[in-house]
Amino acid sequence: MAFRCASMAAAACLALLAVQVFAGDDWGPLSRERALAQLDSPHESERREGLARLAEIGVDADVPYMLRRLHDDVPIVRGMAEQALWGLWLRPNDVTASQMFQVSIALIQHKDIEQAIERLDEIIAYKPDFAEAWNKRGDAYSQLGDMDRALADYRRVLQLNPYQFSAMQSCGEIWLERSDARQAAEYFRRALDLNPNLIESAMILRQLEEILENDRI
Repeated sequence: MAFRCASMAAAACLALLAVQVFAGDDWGPLSRERALAQLDSPHESERREGLARLAEIGVDADVPYMLRRLHDDVPIVRGMAEQALWGLWLRPNDVTASQMFQVSIALIQHKDIEQAIERLDEIIAYKPDFAEAWNKRGDAYSQLGDMDRALADYRRVLQLNPYQFSAMQSCGEIWLERSDARQAAEYFRRALDLNPNLIESAMILRQLEEILENDRI
């Protein structure tokens, strides 16, 4: 659970950094088609601008193109790509679902986990294809120590959004806590294939691979 807490703290710091670094001209009124085209621009500023716009108006079909920028040569673009993906994923594109989701997030932040789960249940019943409702409910179950339900929710996230590297990390953490190095390594490896910037996951994977290699000797 220490890794989970550290991951949450790192995510919060990254979000704050994004607000500071990616403000201003990065958020412009590009069309979706133009934003997608700019992801392959040789100019860093245009790649950033494209990512920022897709965070606002992108659709699920754009995710594979945005994921490529997680491998960008420029660190600031890689960081912005991750924030843009979260921006897209956290949009339920439904006013009612969005309001309900914000309430559930506030409840989690105030440690009212059981009430948060009730609100997330309502969102899932209302909009079952909103993957991040399942993801947050998995986080809530994890905080309650109900790892079976958490794992089931994370697996549902990955059915709805096979690119959700954070859900893969969460699955890896659960299998790590269960001392299943092989399963844990598989999930961390999948997450890193999509997002090589997950430093803590990379460190854990190296340790797991050493354990698995020693087991084969």
